[in-house]
Amino acid sequence: MLDWNAKYTIGAYASSKNPSRLLIELFPLLPRGRALDIACGEGRNAIFLAKNGYNVDAIDISDIAIERGKKTAEKDGIKTNFIQADIENYQIPAETYDLIVNFNYLQRTLIPAIKNGLKKNGVVLFETFTLEQQAIWPPKNPEFLLKPNELLKLFGDLHIFYYREGIFEEERRKAVASLAGGKI
Repeated sequence: MLDWNAKYTIGAYASSKNPSRLLIELFPLLPRGRALDIACGEGRNAIFLAKNGYNVDAIDISDIAIERGKKTAEKDGIKTNFIQADIENYQIPAETYDLIVNFNYLQRTLIPAIKNGLKKNGVVLFETFTLEQQAIWPPKNPEFLLKPNELLKLFGDLHIFYYREGIFEEERRKAVASLAGGKI
């Protein structure tokens, strides 16, 4: 297991303070209500969602990241339920969320629980790195990188209304697959 607390402590993992560009772009299409932010880090996406009226649960393994997220939310006067837990062992409650977001994290065994955690008409917004990332910047371990079209296959039983895969220049150059799909 990676020691995420050490990464946050030494500053090797400084997450952006801005919400994901994909979340902002697709925001008008997303259902309102209760949201789950998986591997939330310092909470940039969770806080954005809470500021926009969502009841948000945000989970991450790093207690340092969770504490930073709590402080940011408190400073902004935003209520967000930050949960420090190992996502590999966390049980997503069934049919609970209108929206589940997952950015820059890949645990293939979690996909069925993500889909099960959505309410009817709920949406998953998922973006993470592909194998092409190996030539650009970390992460480079293929265990944590998507194969071509793999994300489409993992969520193929949802109604996919947005998909892209390739190398993009955003905050930095990155190779990702991005998907938005609804549970019907």
